[in-house]
Amino acid sequence: MLRIPSSLCVTFQIFLTAIIGAAPSAAQAVDTTPPMFLTQPVFTPTNHPDCPLVARLQFTTDEPAASDIALIGPGGSLQRLTPEPELRTTHDIIVAGMRPNTAYDVRLAVRDASNNHAVWPNAFHIVTPPLPSTFPPLHVTTSFPTRMEPGITLFCTFFSSPTLSGKGAYVIAVDAQGEVVWFYFTRDPLINVERMRNGNLLLLNAPFQAQEIDLAGNLVNRWWARGGGLGNMPPGSILVDVDQFHHEFHELENDPAADFIFLSTEIRQYPNYPASEVDPTITNPVSNVAGEVVVEIRHDGTVVRRTKLLDILDPYRVCYGSLAGYYDAVYGLLTLDWAHANSVIIDPNDNAYVVSLRTQDCVVKIDRTSGQLIWIHGDPGRWNAPWSAKLLTPIGSNFGWQYHQHGPHIDANGTLTLFDNGNYRAIPPTPFGPTSTFYSRGVKFHIDPAAMTTQVQWEYRGQTPFFSGFLGDCDPLPLSGNVLICDGAKQVPMQNKTYSRLVEISDTPAGKVFELIVNDPAVSANPYNWNTYRSQRWPSIYSRP
Repeated sequence: MLRIPSSLCVTFQIFLTAIIGAAPSAAQAVDTTPPMFLTQPVFTPTNHPDCPLVARLQFTTDEPAASDIALIGPGGSLQRLTPEPELRTTHDIIVAGMRPNTAYDVRLAVRDASNNHAVWPNAFHIVTPPLPSTFPPLHVTTSFPTRMEPGITLFCTFFSSPTLSGKGAYVIAVDAQGEVVWFYFTRDPLINVERMRNGNLLLLNAPFQAQEIDLAGNLVNRWWARGGGLGNMPPGSILVDVDQFHHEFHELENDPAADFIFLSTEIRQYPNYPASEVDPTITNPVSNVAGEVVVEIRHDGTVVRRTKLLDILDPYRVCYGSLAGYYDAVYGLLTLDWAHANSVIIDPNDNAYVVSLRTQDCVVKIDRTSGQLIWIHGDPGRWNAPWSAKLLTPIGSNFGWQYHQHGPHIDANGTLTLFDNGNYRAIPPTPFGPTSTFYSRGVKFHIDPAAMTTQVQWEYRGQTPFFSGFLGDCDPLPLSGNVLICDGAKQVPMQNKTYSRLVEISDTPAGKVFELIVNDPAVSANPYNWNTYRSQRWPSIYSRP
């Protein structure tokens, strides 16, 4: 069993000084009685096979209090955790943020509303397990923590192979050095993860289920799309009357009408539908067109709003990729991927939807209440009246439209940030060039809604051009002004294999301040594709921006 040497006790005293702060003056002092431990704290490694880098700490106090935890690692390294955002008397804490294969002494203090504190006199001890042999190879090429956005980076990376059996996904959190501090493994087809207000994680297991888990990997809630079949619905699931979930499943921010927003689909049959992306005179007598639906639900699965994009945009407009059969397996019939919406967010300025439509090569803004189209951000090719009246006008000599984009964000200043995948870089019938001419970028556009204009404000293509044909994300970071880019599907040259990269870019001074490559072909022989849809920067393992 580990013992704390005197040098570590000094380290812990420094930690206590940091959390306690200055003592109140005599005039301010009212409550000077510290909280008391009513029960002895019980510290237990969870031993969850798929989420092993956590432990549980349980105890009670005689008055509402919050906990502060110190992780004292090798060499006296100190990491402070503040897992409880609210004062309480019953404490059931998931201790997270520990690196694998590491010995820690864990110290506990509690403080009440008047900042009176009490320290549990004994340390708890844990040695975390090593990473599993199936863990993705992570290669950190760049890390300048003082220039990075503070916090941890969370991402979901999933593996598959066209020739090897086995697939699954890892949700991973790394610190500023790129060291793993938490992970969760699942064999489910997991694509995305979001942080909830209660501290749990919201996982999208496309196409028919979404799950809420806690930081210990325990299932809390599960939502099931009716399109997956009642006979396949796992016991205890919350049924939602939609065909599927795809790409997006977000918790709304204190919205009185709904708790979650996500993307689903519907199928409509259209006569004389284009059968060629290039030649509109070649048609099919009838086609099953998949159209996206923006859906809002309550926690109990009740649908409170559906916004159908086929009612708002031109259902006969096709671009490169619009005739693919992406949803054939979901519906069990031949379908056409008309728009392939991959993101929906709500603009904080006016409560409108902002939706990314990959195979329409545009981002659109739609009034959340009326369903009216506000603007279209994309190449004007093949937009006819009345939709053409909603096109934004590009300004600036350096302007370039986005194509097959992912992950838009919009801020209070009207800045639209997204990952421009760059597939084709043309609207039919204009022919597209060879794949070698495609490039991806992170990009910011400034939109003036009154003038109906857009201009490029910032872009990142890298010193060497890169191309990620699917997946991807580009997040503006609030404190540093940096941008976190997820380059989720890079092609290994001359191989049928893909890998992914997370890179943080700073403007002042300009340059790369963090880069992590998942299954870097330059250093790894792992035979699987490792792809990453999105990444996020959290202030800590317990809090989100």
